[in-house]
This record gives sequence, C-alpha cells and structure tokens, in this order.
Amino acid sequence: MTQQQQYTSTVTKQYKQATKRRNVRYTIEENFDRYPEVKEDYLAWRDKQNPIQLATFAGIFHPSFKQSMFDVRNAEIREDWGQRNALLEQGRKKKILGMAKNFDPKLFEPISVDYIADEKAYIIRDGGGRAHAGYLCGIYNVPATVRYVESFEESRRLFNAQDKYAAAISSHDKFLQQLLNKEHSRHNVASDTWNIAKSSGFSLHYSNKSTSTPLVEGIGVLQRIIRVVGGDAKDVGWGEKTAPNLAMAMDAIKNAFPDNDEVPASVLEALTAFIHISKNRIPSGDEGIRRLKQFVVDVRDSSDGLQEIDAWTRALGFDSSNNYATYGASALMEKWNELYKFKNKGVRNKSTYRWVKWEKEEVATTKMAIMQFARDASLLPE
Repeated sequence: MTQQQQYTSTVTKQYKQATKRRNVRYTIEENFDRYPEVKEDYLAWRDKQNPIQLATFAGIFHPSFKQSMFDVRNAEIREDWGQRNALLEQGRKKKILGMAKNFDPKLFEPISVDYIADEKAYIIRDGGGRAHAGYLCGIYNVPATVRYVESFEESRRLFNAQDKYAAAISSHDKFLQQLLNKEHSRHNVASDTWNIAKSSGFSLHYSNKSTSTPLVEGIGVLQRIIRVVGGDAKDVGWGEKTAPNLAMAMDAIKNAFPDNDEVPASVLEALTAFIHISKNRIPSGDEGIRRLKQFVVDVRDSSDGLQEIDAWTRALGFDSSNNYATYGASALMEKWNELYKFKNKGVRNKSTYRWVKWEKEEVATTKMAIMQFARDASLLPE
C-alpha cells in the first residue's frame, strides 16, 4: 500500500510524521512478509520437533456452549484505528514465537473483532498477538467475538476505553494513539512531546534512530523532563511547551557524543535539570552554551568510566528512576566543582562572567528538590 492509502481514519500531521517509516494498515500475512525472520525462526524450530504436534480446536468446547470461530485471514490490523503491531518490537517478536511454540488451544482466549459497517471490513481490535501466533501454527480459524460497529470512530473509542486497563500496551503505542487523535485527552501532551523531539533532533522509536536523531526511550520520563525542568514559563501549558532547557541539553550531548544513536533518558533528565538550576549562575547566550557544551565534553574525558554516555547514570550515582533530576543535577554540580575549581584563579578579566562554585548546601538542596538558585552578583562582569 502506498503512504497515501494506508491512513483510513482521521489522523494528525504529527502522527503521519511519526509513522512515515512504517505501515499502519496490513493483514497478518502481510505483517509476516514484512518481518520474515519471525516465520523463519518458527519453521526452523518446528523442523527440529519429532514428532510434530499439530494443535487443533477440535473437541475443545463443551457441545452446549460452542465458541464462534473467525478466520484471521479475513481481517486487517489498522494502527490508526487503535490496533498495534504484534511484530514491531523485539520483545513482542519473542512473545509471539513463544506463544506459537507452546500453542495450547485450551489456553487460547477469544480475540475481539470489529465488523465496521461503513467500511464492510473486519478489524482485529484485541488479540492481534494471539492471532499471529495461531497463524504461525497454521491455525487460521480461532475463537472470536465479532462485534458490529458503525464506524472507525466507534472502533477507536472502544479500543481507547480498553486501553485504559491494558498495562501491556507499550508507552510508545499509547503515545501514538494520543498523537493521532486531536480529541484525545492527552493529545496536547503528545503533540508537544513530538514537536520538541523533532525540533531538538532526537527520535522516540528505535525504527527512526540515527546518529543525527538519537533515540530517547521512555515517553513518561521525557514528559516529566518537559514538565518539571524543560524551561518553559510556569504559565505555559501543554499545547504550547517548547522545552528550551531540554533542547540545550540534547545539543550538548550530541556535541560530546556525535557517534551515539541512543541517549539515556536518565542522563538527559539529569543534564536538563542541571541547566534549569544553573540558569542564574552561568552566562546567558552563546557563552553559556559554550560552557555547557565544554562541560559535557570535560565530564566525558574526566575518567575512563565516563567515556560512554550509557555509563554516566551508574558512575555518577543517579540510577534511581524517581531521582534522575535531583540526584543527577547534584552529581553534575559536584563534577563541575571538581573540573573547574581553578577557573577563577589568577588575574580576573573584569569583562568576563566568572565560573560558579557550587556550595555544599546548594548541592544538598538540589539532591532533595529541584529549584533555580538566585543570581550571584559576584559572578557578574563589571
């Protein structure tokens, strides 16, 4: 299908941008064709089985309560209607393979199918993973509940209502559903998150990652960064946030680690928080940006254990997920003091903004809570 044909419901421009490298409309057969390694893995495993056990639903159901069956080859999955791809993530591929290799008809829960009246189409709303596993085993007719719904809007509403209670749905899938629908209660949050990622030069999914757009994994942490230390004025709500501190942190990280295609959300939150609390203690404009970029480079080069950005969280001691900002910013304050303790020595150029030295009390305060420190007049140029 062409890019133009694949969207069959009303979606936002950002959703189209976020899914431009993936198909969102397909059959199970087409999905396996797109990810042939899953079927190849299953067939290689099956060839080693002796004898081959063929699963069947024959004789499973009580004769007085026979289950309706549905041929999964007759249905589509449309991600812009609310469904999600059972084979897209590595963890899901393993799960589908595990389900297929250990297929037990007595444990198979019926899938939910919507018949969309105005489309005359069947959509798998819930149970796409089970349907894929059955298909791998050569079982196309599976237990199903088929509901008659009027339109894609109703199917999407049902999916979103079900989504509230489905913890297994990935945060990125939930994010895409929030992004595609302007009526979703969290659309403004998702829209700002997408726009900030795009303008700051990073990606939100591994399929889009590169050295120029490194992956930041963890939508929840990212949105916390934007909300708490992103740098927008307090009266700027979701729908209008730009997170200038986050953009500055990402720029400094990419400058120091130009070959990385992933940036830990923990490090991004720590550095963004450090920028937030430092706002009144470092120069504004180009000089402040230059110092921050140099700081990240100097931290990297300060020890062998910090040469890789993945090691920063543990090496600097801020590996508690609820404290990336507080512990991370305070650790960076201490690192700043260590690296620049002699910066103000010698004859002072009166036109130069002096280098801050963080007091022990300020470091301790930051470890407890994030706050911006007042301007220190002794640092200002004369």
